[in-house]
Amino acid sequence: MSNQLDSFIDDEFLKQLEKLKIVTRKSTRNPRRGEYRSWQSGEGFEFLDFRKYQLGDDLRYVDWSVYGHLDKLFIKLFHAEKGQTAHILLDISRSMDSGKPSKDITAKKIAAALSYICLSNLDKTGLMAFNNQIVKIKPPARGKKQYLEVLKFFQSLNPSEPTNINNSLKAYAAICKNPGIAIVISDFFDPRGYEDGLKALAFRDFDINLIQVMDHEELYWSKTGNLLLNECETGEKKATFVDQALLELYRKKIQEFIAGIKNYCSHYGINYFLCDTHIPFEILLTNYLVEGALFR
Repeated sequence: MSNQLDSFIDDEFLKQLEKLKIVTRKSTRNPRRGEYRSWQSGEGFEFLDFRKYQLGDDLRYVDWSVYGHLDKLFIKLFHAEKGQTAHILLDISRSMDSGKPSKDITAKKIAAALSYICLSNLDKTGLMAFNNQIVKIKPPARGKKQYLEVLKFFQSLNPSEPTNINNSLKAYAAICKNPGIAIVISDFFDPRGYEDGLKALAFRDFDINLIQVMDHEELYWSKTGNLLLNECETGEKKATFVDQALLELYRKKIQEFIAGIKNYCSHYGINYFLCDTHIPFEILLTNYLVEGALFR
């Protein structure tokens, strides 16, 4: 696992990630009330750092004195008095250990990449891992120097135990001191549901985003005949015969499950993404997430 996480992104792709910036929606509905204020970063009175000029940057923030000395364009970075904080909440329950590649590895790659984007943009970034309860927390911190600690955080986690999304999210909402963007990464395989946990986050004014990670075979089951099925949450094995009728029923149920989450998110103004683990990681980020308006 360590090698997969250490080498899953190269320097060139990290440079591409730096061009993206996580943003919140200025106004949206949530399960608690009609409108809420999102947390944003931007120009303010506190100077933080320089970075190289990129096409499209506001020329008002070019440091011309630096240009006079180095003949290169650099942008001054400022941070608003109320800075943006991103919270990446990762499901490491037993069901995330299934699939090839496993949903666990895909989810950790996504979480690490999102962390890098946030840290590159000087956003405070916090991490939380959960199964049937909160397993581990890394408090929000700022700066790319935190990225190594982020990778160590994910490397220390192994999928285990059933899922309890509601209890885990409610517990995090209760102890979190600085709400901001919440990005929940999970397969959402929890018979108890997820609604109460999301409502708890919304009650604390989090700007909620869901990334549902699914194995390709879970999405498009194709096997028939005598099969030994493994219950992903409990680990229980059961021999069964899958004919075409049962196959069609499964496909119907999984589509209804996904549609239910999508409809819930649409109703409450929550960003939703469905990630197929068979899609190459770079495409997953640059196409799926960018088109979904989580980044700009």
